[in-house]
Order: sequence, then C-alpha cells, then structure tokens
Amino acid sequence: MTSSNQAVGYCRISTDKQLGSDHYSLALQGEILRKMAVQHDIRLAAVLSDVGVSGSVSSRTGLEQLREAIERPNVRFLFVYRLNRLARNLQLLLGVFELCQKNNVRIVSYMEPEITNTASGQLQLSMFGAVAQFERSLTLENQANALVEKKRQGEVLSSRVPYGYIYRAKHAIVDPETAPVVQWLYQQYVSSGMGYRRLTAACNQHFGINLKQAHVARILRNEHYAGSEANYPSLIDQRLFDRAKAKRLDRQAKKTHDDAWLHGKLDCPVCGRKLLVVSVTKSNQYYRYYRCSQRNHTFSVRGELVEQMVWQRLTSLIKASNLKMVMKTKADCQLPRISEVTPAELIVQLENGSLTSQQYIQQAKQLKDTQRANTKRKQEAQLAINQVLAAIESPTTELMTVWQSLLDRVELSPDKLVVGIYMKQWPSANLLDMEGVKLDE
Repeated sequence: MTSSNQAVGYCRISTDKQLGSDHYSLALQGEILRKMAVQHDIRLAAVLSDVGVSGSVSSRTGLEQLREAIERPNVRFLFVYRLNRLARNLQLLLGVFELCQKNNVRIVSYMEPEITNTASGQLQLSMFGAVAQFERSLTLENQANALVEKKRQGEVLSSRVPYGYIYRAKHAIVDPETAPVVQWLYQQYVSSGMGYRRLTAACNQHFGINLKQAHVARILRNEHYAGSEANYPSLIDQRLFDRAKAKRLDRQAKKTHDDAWLHGKLDCPVCGRKLLVVSVTKSNQYYRYYRCSQRNHTFSVRGELVEQMVWQRLTSLIKASNLKMVMKTKADCQLPRISEVTPAELIVQLENGSLTSQQYIQQAKQLKDTQRANTKRKQEAQLAINQVLAAIESPTTELMTVWQSLLDRVELSPDKLVVGIYMKQWPSANLLDMEGVKLDE
C-alpha cells in the first residue's frame, strides 16, 4: 500500500437504533470503508464518526475532525458508505465537497461509486444532496402538519400549560382553583389604579397565595386567557383583555426617560450592566438616580450631577482647536485595513500566473467591496462628527435626543469618575484622553 498518500473515512448514525436497509451500524460502515481502502491500495489513516447526530447539523465533533484531516497534505481520499452520511443538507454537503476539491481530496462513496471530482461528478453530487435535503424537508413538513392537526383537534403541544389551566389527556382544561385568580387579576387591573407590585400584594393577600410580580405580569400579557387559540378555553372575554392591554401600553408610554438623557448609556463600573433610572422621594423632594442593584453590590449616582458632569466634559471638547480632526482620526481607526494590493497589481499577478482566474475574481471583488464599505463608513462618521459638533455648540432640549442617538456608552470608575465617553460610530475609541472628573454627592 502507498504510505505517502492516505485516506480518511467517515461514518454517522443519527440514533443508536438504526433500522432499514439504508441505515448501517458504525461497525458495518467501518468494515466497508476498510475494504474500500484495500481495493484502492491505500492506507486508511483514520475512521471518524458521529453518533446520535442528524445529518443536517453542521457542528459535529466527527465532522469537524474530518475537515481538519482533509486539510492534511498526505490525505488524498475520503471514503464514505453513502453521501448522506456526510450531510443531509445540500449547502453543507457541497461545503465538504468544495473543501475536498481545494485540498485535492477525492470523495469515494461505496453506494455512489461514480462520484468523481469532475464537473459531471459535481452535478451528480448536487443531485444526491438535493434528494437528501428534500427527504429532510419532507420530514420537517410532516412534523409541522402533525402539530397543526393536533392543535386543530384541541390538543396542546406541551404539558406546561399557563396558570389557570391544568393538563389532562393532551388537553388544557380550566383549573377551578387558579382560574378565579386570573379573572380577579384582570378585573382589578383594569378597574383600579394599581400597578403590578401593588396588584401582586393585593392578590396574594386576597387569595392567600404567593405569586411573584413577574408571574402576574406574564398573566396579564397571555392571550390564551381570551381564547386566542381553540385549544385553550377562554377565562376572560376579549374586551377585558383588550382593556388590560391598552392600560399596560398607556402606562409604558408614560414611563419615559425624557429628562434622563443618559438613560441606557451609563455602565456600572462593578458588573458592567447598564444603570437604571430610579426616582426617589425624600421629605417631599424628588430625586433621580442612575442605579445598579445586584445581589452582591449596589452602585448609584445622582442623575442631575452625572448628567451635568458629562455635559461639561462634552462641551469642554469644543475648546480643542483640532477637535474635528481628533474625532475623524478616532473614526478612521475603526475602519478595517484595506489590502495594500491595488487593482493594477492584481492584474499583473494574473498575467504572470501568480493568481488563477478564480483567485483574481475573488480578490478583486473583496478589494472593491472593502473600499465601498469604507467609503460608506467614512461618510457616516463625518455625518456623526458634524452632529456632535452641532450638539455641543447648541445645547438645546431637542439636541439631548441627538446625544441619545450618538452616544454608545459613558464609563464611570468605582469612585464615580467620568473616565470614558464613546460614540456609536467608533465604540472602541475613548473621546477623553484625560483624567476623570469626580462627582460630588
């Protein structure tokens, strides 16, 4: 047998119980691959396999090992029992085939012996892949149709039914113990001024239960209770559900952060999460904070103070005579590097044989796409710079919304220093190359 050139084999079974003429066990597939190696007078270096994995899944341990093996210089053959062992997805199958072509590896299939690396072989491979993909699509379509039929017959697809129902014989039926809780929550929510927190406390006290606020919020959003699907009997009428939805949306609309223009922009220096806007009333005085409250830490800063300090830092930037150039430089740093090769040099490489026609087409397209993308990014960055300068020069209420769209984040230190201001156009470049400013409580 030839030692310099080697072969690798690949086997796959989707379940531990392979049935039918098309489903050989790993042992039988491996034996066939070893016989193929003897017939071709070549050494079988390894037989890689996947067990219990569908052929439509691209992330497989054995398949990843196969890709690595194909790129080895001494591997010249790939033996498989049948092509659908490699993949049941046309795109995935062709990807393996293209990798083999690139590395001069010939695919040999026991059940499809006529497959070669010729154009006709590639066409035949595409046909086999299309059939395998069709089989997979047909299976998924049959499964989807079965689920639709179950829903049409009033069956639910999971035993985990919403609060207010119980699961029995594949159907959701009204739970006489919990359904009144759902109905009471909807009635109280639409007829009172209570929010989720107060409503949850009142419900637990009224029924002697222990619902969580998040659970109550989910109940007041679940359309199943209004009979939106035939397999769930209605607990409330549609008009009541619509009233609850309208109230919820109205409360959300009123809960704005127009005055907190750094909402969603301040990072917690301890955990990195976004600081939330919290309103506190003390001695009839209204205070607003940006706060992070986690289990193991609490961080907060007065809203007006941090907003004023960030604004001062932004306005101080305008005093720099070269501000526009500095921001343009920072924006340019975010652009990907363009290959130093020019279109003319690519043509020279094509003429002297350094590039194949296919490589020339690919590299020329990549160069053109990169240049076009960089031009677009530079135009967007210039627009952002002009918006920044206009916002600094004219600090109006309307322009606070401009900053919301321009700012990516503002970083604070644990001792409440403003240490970083980052824009969306160049999120990795800090506009402040100086010490942070202390925020006094």
